[in-house]
Amino acid sequence: MFQAYGVYDLPFGRGRKFLNNLNPVVERVIGGFELAGLTVWESGRPFTVYSGINTISSVVQATANCSGCTPDLGSVVQESGTNFFFTQDQRSKFSFPAPGQLGNTGRNFFTGPPLFRMDLTVGKKILLTEGSNLEFRAEMQNVTNSPSFAFPTAVFTSSTFGRIRDSVVSSSRHIQLAVKLNF
Repeated sequence: MFQAYGVYDLPFGRGRKFLNNLNPVVERVIGGFELAGLTVWESGRPFTVYSGINTISSVVQATANCSGCTPDLGSVVQESGTNFFFTQDQRSKFSFPAPGQLGNTGRNFFTGPPLFRMDLTVGKKILLTEGSNLEFRAEMQNVTNSPSFAFPTAVFTSSTFGRIRDSVVSSSRHIQLAVKLNF
């Protein structure tokens, strides 16, 4: 998982590096801007592929067998307009374990779809008096509008095995405007 957060005051206006000797009217227009951002980038969470049958007892559902599979197998792909996590070739590697055995993939063997999110805020503070200011903000969540998908159907006997469909766990891009009086 990688997370980063940053705030940057733009260097324009009174007390800043550039354009610091402006008249008060121009200062209120170009001074006091701030940028802030948040980025989250993480690999997917682990998940288990079950066989859908009970090979050891009527209580324990066995994990699936997978021939030549590694934990990083799978990524979001489209087949006939539907999102899948495993391609058709990858899905054909799965099989049922023998009676009395558990599958060779084990619990949490696979890693699910990754998540990426970037939020951005642009703010402007206007000095009203020495101890108060008015702050305008434009806040954008998921500014890149990147989808983050849920786990696929992870039961081998299911007719929808490996399919994600439109199970998106992230929200779409949201933009909101805010005004705040600080005193």
